[in-house]
Amino acid sequence: MKRSDEDIAFLLEELSRKQEYIFTQAKHLNISMESISSILEELCMRIAKIMSCEQISIWLFNKEYTVLTSQMSYLSSGTNSLVNEVILETEVPSYFAAIQQQRVLAVSDVANHPATSEIKLKKTYRDGKIQSMIDASIILSKGIGGIVCCESYEKREWTNLDKVLVASIADMLSFIFDRIERIEVEQHVHKLAYQDLITGLDNQHSFAEKVTKDLHEFRKEQKSVFIYFVLDQFTEVQGVLGPEGSEKILKVMADRLKEVFQLPSRISRIGFDHFIVFHPYEKDEQAEIEKLIERMMDKMKFPMYISGQEVYMTISLGVAIYPDHVLNVKYGIQASYMALQSGRKISNRKATSVYKDDMHTFLKESMLSEMNLRKGLDLDEFELHFQPQVNCRTGEVVGFEALLRWRHPERGLIFPAEFIELAESTGLITPIGEWVIKEATQQIRKWQETGIDNISISINLSPRHFLHQTLPLYLEQCIAEARIGPDKVVLEITENVALEDQTAVISRIKLLKEMGYSISIDDFGKGYSAFIYLQHFPIHEIKIDREFISELGNDIKSTGIVQTIIHLAEMLGLRTIGEGVETKEQWDILKQLGCSDLQGYYFSRPLEVDVINGLFEEYGVAGKLLLPYTKDLTAV
Repeated sequence: MKRSDEDIAFLLEELSRKQEYIFTQAKHLNISMESISSILEELCMRIAKIMSCEQISIWLFNKEYTVLTSQMSYLSSGTNSLVNEVILETEVPSYFAAIQQQRVLAVSDVANHPATSEIKLKKTYRDGKIQSMIDASIILSKGIGGIVCCESYEKREWTNLDKVLVASIADMLSFIFDRIERIEVEQHVHKLAYQDLITGLDNQHSFAEKVTKDLHEFRKEQKSVFIYFVLDQFTEVQGVLGPEGSEKILKVMADRLKEVFQLPSRISRIGFDHFIVFHPYEKDEQAEIEKLIERMMDKMKFPMYISGQEVYMTISLGVAIYPDHVLNVKYGIQASYMALQSGRKISNRKATSVYKDDMHTFLKESMLSEMNLRKGLDLDEFELHFQPQVNCRTGEVVGFEALLRWRHPERGLIFPAEFIELAESTGLITPIGEWVIKEATQQIRKWQETGIDNISISINLSPRHFLHQTLPLYLEQCIAEARIGPDKVVLEITENVALEDQTAVISRIKLLKEMGYSISIDDFGKGYSAFIYLQHFPIHEIKIDREFISELGNDIKSTGIVQTIIHLAEMLGLRTIGEGVETKEQWDILKQLGCSDLQGYYFSRPLEVDVINGLFEEYGVAGKLLLPYTKDLTAV
């Protein structure tokens, strides 16, 4: 069909108007794959008029470029049969190759063209109506995203104007689909920033923003309550059910909270098994709050069906009231948490407690502790002690575990158990962890300079630090400054690291392993789901939990568990370290079972560097160290 200049001018003007409308919608983020449907439908009708074609369709590739799926189509007959139709590369390989190599594919004779002869076998074309077609690539920022296909029931020679028009239409579609993809990415990023991925609840950041806005809109007489919930004995239960079962429990908990505390309440999971609820109420509705809490407690009496078995959980909670106890979100969370902790001192299950003014002293002391901890890091009050790890067969020292100590100017030597939890909650765990890495790598270098070259150091990493985005680069910087190899550093993580984000953990372990570091799982066997981790994590060694080692020779079950762990590790090509060895009998049993290395007070307690250097001078031979295994000496 020949088009007049007036027709072409009109059609181009129509196309330009449609482009302007679409660009305006996209600019204001008013498009999505759902909302764009009507626009695409109208657009296909207009393209049919512009191109004088009986059939128009828009197709998008999958990520592998092996499948095309139709997004919208227009047929002059009025039917709409091509929506969600698919074309596979295996069916029409020549066509797939052609549309990815050419910006515009213009075919006058579909049946006989080498690029399209296969496509006539598709059911869409079996009626033989399609004689000619012209396709243009929809090019996205990531590459070719799909095609717009114009098909004619008459054979026709496509003009340069046809090619220009279909390319222009494809460019318009490129803009649309690129914008949709960017919006989806932005929405996903926003979701990550504001939503807890396991439960779908608001995370703490989003919760704080929303509640702050709510409080600003409160009337003077309005009141509200912050309720801090925690699942009792969740750590023990997740040790049995593993990460997947644990996540299901958290989801059930979230669903029960949403059922009891509906809008305008706000609910957030703020970490591990901790949840916070904000519930506004009128002054005369105090009894209603008690009923809601009682209802939530009743909800928890019902079993959770996890992995085919009944699981019974209980909760403990702390309550703080606005404006009686707190005046903002931050202190609402802190005060209700302090109330929870106060209640759990009396009972660690089903504890309930309301904030009292004298708890403020506890908050003040906590803040002072955080300030002292930060000050201790700044003033270099931390130091490393090193506990030897010995070869189980020969007794030769093969490495050390770096153990953090805080030499407080007033309180003396403080062990990690007293400050690590505070470091975790305040975010100081990462800079403290970095200090440990730097000191440990520098110590390796110092020993190498004295001829001690066969020693590695194990470094404990917290879950937060292990997944921190700066860790790989920081490790590289430290070993470069120390001029040592990554094989001298063993990175220890605990089993509960997997609860953070199993996919992220696996990815991080693979990266660190590729960089040359060894990964060790500490306290292995403490959780009954420990063996599950071996299926997924590309680790180097496992440290058998000291609870099993301490019962060797006394408890048949403990011996059986240790034997099973060692044999399994051997089959998987992993090294094993027995932790907490305190007797010669335990050493002998572990040697018989085939354990790789040992660590414990029988060999030595954690020692200061100067003491270790003295032992090297007295008992070292050619860079090796054979400790005299007597308690009198190791108590130095």
